Amino acid sequence: MTTLKKHKSLYWFLFIFIALPILVNAQGNNEAAANAANPLAFVTKLQVQPNFTWKGDKARQINLTSRIIQPTGSLLLPFIKSKDPSKVYTIYRLEVPVIGQSYPSNKQLDATGLSDLILLDAVVLNQKWGMLGGGPALIIPTMKPDQLSSRKWSAGLVGVVINTKTKGFIWGVLVQQFFNFAGDDKRPDRNFMLINPIVNQILGKGTFVQFSPIWNWNMTAGTFDFPLSINIGKAFAQNLSAQFGPEYVISGPDKGDFTFRFQLNAMFPPSKK
Repeated sequence: MTTLKKHKSLYWFLFIFIALPILVNAQGNNEAAANAANPLAFVTKLQVQPNFTWKGDKARQINLTSRIIQPTGSLLLPFIKSKDPSKVYTIYRLEVPVIGQSYPSNKQLDATGLSDLILLDAVVLNQKWGMLGGGPALIIPTMKPDQLSSRKWSAGLVGVVINTKTKGFIWGVLVQQFFNFAGDDKRPDRNFMLINPIVNQILGKGTFVQFSPIWNWNMTAGTFDFPLSINIGKAFAQNLSAQFGPEYVISGPDKGDFTFRFQLNAMFPPSKK
């Protein structure tokens, strides 16, 4: 509690963004809200997401993650064209995290720089009830700084199931499984699964509420990080949305970590299917 009391400015920041969707006179866009909340929507996206984390022993971390999400009328590779892009297409996603962290009790962990890159390639199948997606995934190590890189090349699979036919809701799950196959032999092997439940309620006028934590099952270490989070978002126009919310890890190695997440999401007219 003492740590949180020191961040009164953060509470004002939260209050302003909670009140903003109510105070803004511009009408929201429910279709844009649905596209912002759906990871498989055929919409080109540029996302910028700064995460601020308060850890134990006064450790702090800022994670500025950028994502480029590009749907195309292809199958896995750009030069393999889909026969019916309205039913089958591919989404490419590149995730670029820049991290700054400070550990007063362990200065060797202090670092700022580019962390490992994550590339996903998912083929999407439109269904009567929603969308089904899956494909390969790759983690590209940046190698330096050492504190922010696994120094391991890892590959795996991504699977996504999204229901879009429940009125007012978009819900499903995104799962990523990774194994290391090359890299620094001195670093521990990697075998982990990221489980991302997705529950979005579209409230109207472009406003939505999102439950979308990322649970981390580290099979090598035999641990499971279990955070809970809630986000409030609003689409201010057809091509722009913002969302924010807190996250708290209730069990696992990172138990007690508190994170405030904020995301700006620019959406562009998609390439032709």
